[in-house]
Amino acid sequence: MDIPEESFESFVGQCTTLLGDKVTEVRESKVLKSSPVRLISPEGENDQEMLRIARLMGQEYEVPKKVMEVNSHHPLIADLAEMAANDADNRVLALSVEQLYESALVQEGLHPNPADMLPRIQELMELAAK
Repeated sequence: MDIPEESFESFVGQCTTLLGDKVTEVRESKVLKSSPVRLISPEGENDQEMLRIARLMGQEYEVPKKVMEVNSHHPLIADLAEMAANDADNRVLALSVEQLYESALVQEGLHPNPADMLPRIQELMELAAK
């Protein structure tokens, strides 16, 4: 799926703004095929296994700042990019960006409390059902 470059850039900008200091960078992925996003460690950092172990052992740890890579060929990203270009203040866009980020944290085994996502998921479903 081809996303107009300006729409994709609007989406990346919205991700950067909405996620703030949770990520070090948001950029287009060169490797993703079926997933909309992924989180990778910034250059030179690779402490993910130690953080996973600390989380599993119930120890205090801070969620690391990651680079969020975005799949510009994913249909969900195409729809969100169009929304970012045409209606940047749309609540669905903000909720979706946050959910994509936190879903990627779960996938990496780094989310401190996945149950915290449930109210957002419910709100997204309520908005989708309207």
